[in-house]
Amino acid sequence: MLILAVLFLLPGILIFGWYGRTYLTVRQVSSIPARQAEISFGDRHCTLDIAGGELSIRRPERTSVGSSYKLDASVDFIRPLRFVSCSGGLPNWNISLEAQTTLVGASVNPFASIRQPAFDRDHFIFAWTFVPEEEVAPYTSHLWLRAVISEQDQIIDRWDILVRDFPMENSLLFGQAAIFWLIGGGFAILTGLLILILFLQKRRKFSSRERSEND
Repeated sequence: MLILAVLFLLPGILIFGWYGRTYLTVRQVSSIPARQAEISFGDRHCTLDIAGGELSIRRPERTSVGSSYKLDASVDFIRPLRFVSCSGGLPNWNISLEAQTTLVGASVNPFASIRQPAFDRDHFIFAWTFVPEEEVAPYTSHLWLRAVISEQDQIIDRWDILVRDFPMENSLLFGQAAIFWLIGGGFAILTGLLILILFLQKRRKFSSRERSEND
């Protein structure tokens, strides 16, 4: 019975171990180079000062088809984005930081870009939820980071601050999605535990009977 319990428990533990590894995250850090962008709108002209900084992407190294995962990006600038050298004084323009990502073979939420106001801020966090829908072995994903200049609801200009590539992989276990193996693995573990409990109870009864006969 002990061997039978192990035969059930071992595959179940291996399956859950394989699945759990897809939730192990890696962190990829990139430098944001300092630059200045020329912005013109109507008779107004300004220079957008983009200070250097750091982009940190946290993502799973490998994913399983049909499961839900998190991807987030942390952005830190040396100082907030700001206008310098403006003709006619500082304009009434808004500055926003925009981030967008694409993941091959997966549905991403939110699908559209995420935009956050950048006035007097130097720290930003963007987060996405995604579900792999098909097996794709190692591919390149992208994350775009842009500065968006607007006046009320009208976008004046967009500037790419950084485009970062990072590797991803959507996997299947023996050609099946995670849910199939989770059900099978759960059943195997429960069955193995039940057999192990029955084995221990039987062993305890046998030991008690043996002690009684010796007494």
